[in-house]
Amino acid sequence: MSQERFGKRVGLSGKTISSYENNKSTPPLHVLEKISEAYNVTIFDIPVNQKKDINNRIDEITNALIELQSILETGLSL
Repeated sequence: MSQERFGKRVGLSGKTISSYENNKSTPPLHVLEKISEAYNVTIFDIPVNQKKDINNRIDEITNALIELQSILETGLSL
């Protein structure tokens, strides 16, 4: 199946699918859910390397939120 055709199937462009396949970007959870539905698998059936990418992204977001919280707390105590 072409990237364009698959993209249409899950509501994305072929270019977006290409960026996921080439590790230029990581799909958000809602996209992973659509992809898992299209292939009739659970998110837990996603290959281990993709799970690591997802976990890394979650860690990045968590760290950014901690940093933001610190900045806000520092600003509020001035």
